[in-house]
Amino acid sequence: MKELINTLWEKREERATEILSGLLWDTISYNDYNVPQSGPCEDYYHAFLAGVFVGRGYSADSNKEKGLGRPDILLKDKKNRRAIIIEAKKSDKESDMDKDCKEAIKQIIKEKYAEGLKGYEEIICYGAAFFQKQVQLKLK
Repeated sequence: MKELINTLWEKREERATEILSGLLWDTISYNDYNVPQSGPCEDYYHAFLAGVFVGRGYSADSNKEKGLGRPDILLKDKKNRRAIIIEAKKSDKESDMDKDCKEAIKQIIKEKYAEGLKGYEEIICYGAAFFQKQVQLKLK
């Protein structure tokens, strides 16, 4: 888990994707979240992410107003004046994951989430797309 947090701060999206995907494979069951015909909802993955960070001792703001909207996950490192914003999307198929990551990043920009973080010197933004037990992260 420490490696995951470090890779996010270091902007190593590919390695963070590998670690998070591994966590999904190791922890969730299709029976935990499978809704007939539609699969898991976006909220399930959002809660998974929040749990990952809170379980690691981070204060993870979830859906709290920033800018013109509410980012899914906001991690703040007040000591170093930096933050991570993660906007999550649920993909309907594996081939949509890249497109959905880009859509999440567009939402971060459009809703001006980073502008709601006054006083932070570095704000790292990720779009996340989930499909079944897979995740893809894209850095803004």
